[in-house]
Amino acid sequence: MNTSLKEIYDLFMMLVSDYRLIDLFNTSEVDFDTYLEAWLIFAISEFDVCDESLEYDQYTMTFNTCLNSKNKTILATLMMKYWLQKVVNDITQMNLHITDRDFKMPSEAQNLREKVAHLNVVKEQCSQLLSDYSYRRVNWSEWFNQEFSGG
Repeated sequence: MNTSLKEIYDLFMMLVSDYRLIDLFNTSEVDFDTYLEAWLIFAISEFDVCDESLEYDQYTMTFNTCLNSKNKTILATLMMKYWLQKVVNDITQMNLHITDRDFKMPSEAQNLREKVAHLNVVKEQCSQLLSDYSYRRVNWSEWFNQEFSGG
């Protein structure tokens, strides 16, 4: 059975906490899927070392193959990276300045610094995931025998 895009979206939603995405899902699941598909496209283009086909059918919303768990989690993590980039680049957050006795928001600069720091950590994790994935596929016995052709 081919992997559904919704499986990747579910894993992605387990990694992020965004009330706007939850509201969108509750309002329209079709719009939610369309919105998340953009981040999936970015994730697929970055996951070019995948050993399985990442082609999918837009109408059935399924990949043309059954992805293994590792590939699903890498796609969800890469989607999270692109979601976080959008959060960091959200210009409306630059204008934050809400304070009263019951609720205080940190300064815009501090808020942005923390988001950028977290984005950098996520980028590094994604890079490490892709490197580990690539190295796992190398036939090290051929390298030991000085055969570097890869095929």
